[in-house]
Amino acid sequence: MKCLLRHILLAATLLCQMCISVSCSSDTDDVHDPGIVSGVAMFVVNTEIMGASRNADSGIVPDCELIHTLRIVILHADGTVEHNRYYSLEDARAQKSIILKVRSNEKKKIFLFANEESVSAIEGVTDSRTLTLFFDGYSDDSPGFADAVDGLYFAPDYSDGKPVPMSSMYELEPFEGRAEKTFHLVRVATKFTVNFMNWRGEDVTVDSFTIAKHADKSFLMAHVNNSEQNRILFNGKSWIEWLKKVSDASYEGDSYDKTEAAGWLKDYELPTQACNTKEYTYNEKVIVKKSDFDIDRPDMATPGVADNPPVFYLPESRNLKAGATDGEQEYTMTINIAGRTEPFVFTLPNLKALFRNTHAVVNITLLNSMEIIVDVIPYSNVELEPDFGL
Repeated sequence: MKCLLRHILLAATLLCQMCISVSCSSDTDDVHDPGIVSGVAMFVVNTEIMGASRNADSGIVPDCELIHTLRIVILHADGTVEHNRYYSLEDARAQKSIILKVRSNEKKKIFLFANEESVSAIEGVTDSRTLTLFFDGYSDDSPGFADAVDGLYFAPDYSDGKPVPMSSMYELEPFEGRAEKTFHLVRVATKFTVNFMNWRGEDVTVDSFTIAKHADKSFLMAHVNNSEQNRILFNGKSWIEWLKKVSDASYEGDSYDKTEAAGWLKDYELPTQACNTKEYTYNEKVIVKKSDFDIDRPDMATPGVADNPPVFYLPESRNLKAGATDGEQEYTMTINIAGRTEPFVFTLPNLKALFRNTHAVVNITLLNSMEIIVDVIPYSNVELEPDFGL
C-alpha cells in the first residue's frame, strides 16, 4: 500500500485543468491570478488511492480498485458546505487533480469519496437512499454534513466487479493565495489474494474454502478511536498518516516483520447494527497444477499453481480473539479439497486485525505428505507472483 506521485502525469493533468475554470459557479475564474479577488484562494486538490498509484502505472491495479467517480466536499470553519463537487472520470485512474476557489484564511475540513454509485442503500439516516441522493441533499452553505456523513453505514457489495467505495477526511489549516495538497482515498474494504502452491505429483482440486468470521456492514467513514493505545501507535500522526507510512514501508518489501514493526490498528468501531459472525465462501473450483519436477535436476523443481488465484473483498471486520485485551483479532480458514473427506481448518497466522484497506496475501503450500502450510502477509502492497517466497 504505497502511493507515489507521478510528477509528469500530474503536471499534464494540472496544465489541462488550468486552461479552464473548474469552479461550477463561474466560467470566468482566473486561476492564474488568485489574488484578484480579496479573500479568495486557489486550492489544488491532488487525490490518490492509498497504496495504488505505483501499481496503477504498471497496470497491476484492477479496474474495480480505481477511481471511477470522485466527490469532494469542503466545509467552512463553521461546518457549513463551501463546495460539494462531483466528477465523473472518463477513464478510471488512481490519481486525480482538481483546482477549486475557496475562502482564504480559515480552517476547513475536506471530505473525499470515490465510487459512490456502488453504495445503493445507506443506513444511518431517516430513510434508505442511495449515497448519491444523500450527497445531493447538501448544497452550498448547508449545515450538518460532517455529523451526518459520520453516521452513515452500509452493506458493501463487491460482486460483479463493482468499483470499491473509498473515503477520507482531512482537517486543513488556514492558507491564502495558493495551496496544493495531496490527499489519500482509503478503500472501504479489505482484500484477500489466495495463492496455492502445489508440490505434489498430481493436480489438486480445491472444491471450496471459507473465511470466518467477518462483518456484513461498514461505516462509510473510518471510526478510529481516540484512545491511548492508538495515540501510542500513531506517534503524533493521524490514523490516515500512519496508514500511509505503513503503505510506504510495505512497498519497500512485503513481509510480516515489517507489519509487526509498524504495529496494528486494532482499536476502531463497526456499526452496532453489523453482524460480526458472517462466513465468506469461495465456491469456484480452483485447479492447482502439479509440481514441475525433474528427477535429474531436483534443485530446479517448482510448485504448480492455479491459473487464476482467487481474489475477493470483504468488509472491514473485528472478530476478537478469545482472551484478547487490546483488540487483537483472529480469522479461521477452512479448505475443502477433492478426494479428501476432512477439510483443512486453521487460524490465519499473522493477521491480528482486519482494518479497512488491508490487503492480506494468503500463501498455501500443498505438500507431498498431504499436509499444508499456510502463511499470511498482511498489508501487502504489491500483487505477488504465485510462487512468492519459494
